Amino acid sequence: MSGPSEWQILALGAFAGLTIFLGLPFASARGVSDRARAALAALAVGILLFLFVDVLSNAHSIVTAGVGPSSPSSRIASSVEELAVVLGGFAAGALSLVVFEREFTRRLRPSVSVPLPAPGGTIDPVHLSTVIAVGIGFHNLSEGLAIGAAYAAGLPLAIVLVIGFAVHNSTEGFGILGPGLLQGRIYSARRLIALGLVGGGPTFLGTVLGSFVTSPYLDVLFYGLAAGAILYVVLQMGRSLFAPGRQPLVLTFIVLGFALGVLTDFLVTLGGG
Repeated sequence: MSGPSEWQILALGAFAGLTIFLGLPFASARGVSDRARAALAALAVGILLFLFVDVLSNAHSIVTAGVGPSSPSSRIASSVEELAVVLGGFAAGALSLVVFEREFTRRLRPSVSVPLPAPGGTIDPVHLSTVIAVGIGFHNLSEGLAIGAAYAAGLPLAIVLVIGFAVHNSTEGFGILGPGLLQGRIYSARRLIALGLVGGGPTFLGTVLGSFVTSPYLDVLFYGLAAGAILYVVLQMGRSLFAPGRQPLVLTFIVLGFALGVLTDFLVTLGGG
């Protein structure tokens, strides 16, 4: 790529995606109490729950756009196709991670595994964080597509979207680090960088792709994949969060996490995203 317009695309995508690193350093905090770790992990689950609702809502908007009693048969057929893509992506996002988890757990050395209540054995927090990062990466790829399409329509709208998504993505680091917080695991700087690139890097890739290609089928596919992956992760983390005696604390911070997701999304909407 060469020329100022291409460099603008690269800069917009990088800025929107890399703000995910603002939340990740909390994973390396030491001396955090068990209740504080549980509260932060619950906050992460709340954020993930919001992302689950958000991606399905976005997919629903695309599928139902222009559909009504007087819609032409071609639009109805396209809507049915888009719905099939969403459901296929949803199933693939969840089931592929089940297979991935089994293979990862089977190969995991006992010396690095940390027990979590889950069927079939133990799950390493680093593994679960990787799975979360993959799911969030699918979501951020869709956001990048939106930024790229907005850039193709005009730079000012793209800048507004980038600022909104950047604020929103800064909370996603909490979602990725949730399993480590729950188990008191300290991640190395190299691991944090890798997780951040897996979760935030797709925003950059989506921005570049979206500036050249616009397809509702591509959008709904990644929304479906993201929703399936996030659902899988929330179910896994939920099993470990609700220990006896801390349900009020956990539920309070889940609600706060969901509210934080709603707030950042509201900022995006205010900006015209």
